[in-house]
Amino acid sequence: MADLTAYLAAGVFLAYAVHRLVVIRRKGADPAQRDVVGFALCMGLAMLFNAPATLSALGRLLPASEAVMLLTHQLKTGAFSFLVLVALALKTPGPARPAVRRQVSLALAVQAVSVTLFLAAGPGILGDSLVVPDGRGPLLAGYNAVFAGYGSWCLCVLGRELARHARGTVPGLLRTGLRLMTLAAVCGVVWTSWALHDITVNLADGRQGLGEDLVSSVLGAITAVLATGGASATLWGGRLSAPGRWLRAHRAYRALEPLWAALYVELPEIALPASAAGRRPGPRRTEFALYRRVIEIRDGHLALRPYLHPYVPGWVAEELRRTDERDHDAVVEAAVIAAALENKRAGQRQDGALPGRPAHTPPPMPGTVEAEAAWLLRVTGAFRHSAAVHAIRGRVRTEASDVRR
Repeated sequence: MADLTAYLAAGVFLAYAVHRLVVIRRKGADPAQRDVVGFALCMGLAMLFNAPATLSALGRLLPASEAVMLLTHQLKTGAFSFLVLVALALKTPGPARPAVRRQVSLALAVQAVSVTLFLAAGPGILGDSLVVPDGRGPLLAGYNAVFAGYGSWCLCVLGRELARHARGTVPGLLRTGLRLMTLAAVCGVVWTSWALHDITVNLADGRQGLGEDLVSSVLGAITAVLATGGASATLWGGRLSAPGRWLRAHRAYRALEPLWAALYVELPEIALPASAAGRRPGPRRTEFALYRRVIEIRDGHLALRPYLHPYVPGWVAEELRRTDERDHDAVVEAAVIAAALENKRAGQRQDGALPGRPAHTPPPMPGTVEAEAAWLLRVTGAFRHSAAVHAIRGRVRTEASDVRR
């Protein structure tokens, strides 16, 4: 199980590194993107080499297996150093060179101290454990403490910057990605801090298990999935959310049918080319079909302007005082359309009824298809079910009949 989770984490990190390398070569990238690739590459290789099965295979090929353990720890430490550089890039658009140089110098110093402590401990392989001579357990513990302390600090620095950016980002895939990466940083701190378990064993027995244990492998896999998932959220998020968008668009398209059909009967010219033939769009075309339907309804409203009854808004206010309907704006809009359709059907133009009186205009809506569709859904609901709209429709119909007599 430890092998499986370790290889899963390694595979996720390495696959993401390769993907980002391909993107960078095609489009070019800023230093932060290269730092992200460096982190994923170092961490993926470390998880690959540190899997128990890999260590066992390398132990049969190499005379000094402890060197492989040192390499995996140094790769992980290097991965943490790349994270600090990513955090610097997030903090300012163009991180100052002195700050970058300081972090590079610190990273090299940590690497040097780690190697010195490891070699000074004089480790060797005994069975499935790394062991050190008597009295050198504190050196091995210091080696692990440097790794855990530096790694946790790097992850905290990155997590703080990610959280700050997430707070200042509008809701959407980008903020979701930032939050996932922040969660990955938190999980990474827990994963790195698991080395404290090794420290207690170092001090007590002067030994340490080879490879990643099950807990460490699971934490590494979770961190890998969260980190790469967050970093690529803007890529996969749109694909995963597409079925939901299609379903919402299909529901809105069907829900607008009664209002559209009422307009189409009196104003068939509002239908855009092929619209009538494409009444049942496929899943991938529902968003475009909804966009067409919104346009056609709006065109129908404009075509009804000569038939808009000037007194309808006032009549709606009177009717609403007798009912418990609360969506005033939608009821007014629906009543205006219903009255105009009755006038159009009766051939009673209203553009000269009250000269100088401004024609009714709907309340302003945000300029997005989603906002327009949401507004028209409210209007359609009132058009079908509002008692006030029903009363005004009958009133205008009666008035038009009286005029014809």
